[in-house]
Amino acid sequence: MQKSKCCDVMLYVPTFSGGGAERVFVRIANFYVAEGYSVSFVVNRAGGPIESLLSPDIKIIEAGYDQSLRAIPALIRVLRHQRPRAVISALTSANLAMVIAVRLARLSGVHPRLMICERNEFTTASRRFSPKKRRIFRTLVSLLYPLADKISGNASGVVDDLKDYVRASDGKFCMLPNPAPDAEQIALALTSPPPHPWFTENIPVAVAMGRLVAQKDYPMMLKAIAECKMPVRLLILGQGEERSALEELANTLGIQDRVDFVGFQMNRFDYLAHGKIFLLSSHSEGFPNALIEAISFGLPCVSTDCAGNGPKDILGQSFPEMLVPVGDYSAMAQAISDQIQKPTSPSRISALAERYTLSAISNQFMREVLP
Repeated sequence: MQKSKCCDVMLYVPTFSGGGAERVFVRIANFYVAEGYSVSFVVNRAGGPIESLLSPDIKIIEAGYDQSLRAIPALIRVLRHQRPRAVISALTSANLAMVIAVRLARLSGVHPRLMICERNEFTTASRRFSPKKRRIFRTLVSLLYPLADKISGNASGVVDDLKDYVRASDGKFCMLPNPAPDAEQIALALTSPPPHPWFTENIPVAVAMGRLVAQKDYPMMLKAIAECKMPVRLLILGQGEERSALEELANTLGIQDRVDFVGFQMNRFDYLAHGKIFLLSSHSEGFPNALIEAISFGLPCVSTDCAGNGPKDILGQSFPEMLVPVGDYSAMAQAISDQIQKPTSPSRISALAERYTLSAISNQFMREVLP
């Protein structure tokens, strides 16, 4: 490979799937290129539902491997060719791979600043691994994360949890929340036609968004809907391995006619624009994109006060009544009823999003990685 002109910033996530981290990185990359930076975007495998959202002025580089740790040699070659000033990566495996790749690339004269980003509380997220794999990952995090120039989390609990594993000075850690939607995106969605027939009927519709996985604890949400005293329907946007079990639970609870699993939706903002309330039932969350998106639309919310502290960081000071204990579906049912009967002012809710603009968050990323 011949050396190319040094790029300003390289971003790295494993895929262009529809996850929160991937969406955030695509938006940040688009902001940087619009501001005149040269930007490269590295993924293990190209393709995926949000690749089309990336600006055509951004170079997409495919490492060619399904797993990040196997992609390390390819990442080293990319670093030597692109010679970025700054590298920002997200998600644990990608972070570990990029730390190693950057350290080895520096041996050949490439010296980017590296920021690694965790998007969920590591302790909780690592519990999904087998005991052996958990020990390996916890050891790798404790050994390799200190080698990065900056270590960020998107919520206070995520950062505090990282400090239990990573021996580094406090100045190496930073909290960088996710950006809220742009005003143009909100305005467009507010003028959209209802994306689901339930929105045209006179029954409140709750909206939930996220992968259908154990972390999100959708069974708790379904039980809350079943127990709620107010008539309410629920639309769940997302895909995942638990869909069949959740559909079966809805049948068991007798709410199958009030719950619709609509799958992954690119126009998720249209659902928020027409919804009555937003629900989040997770065991753990970093800074949940879906929650800040719902708030940007002025939508009343009910969320678990879960590990990672993201929902508490967003709601806790202004709207503590919107937070319920993890797993407590009765408390969620009551909070849903309260918000439907006496909804909080949309303008008060949407005001929370003003501190999370894309420009503010993107510039904060850049200040941290290139001080």
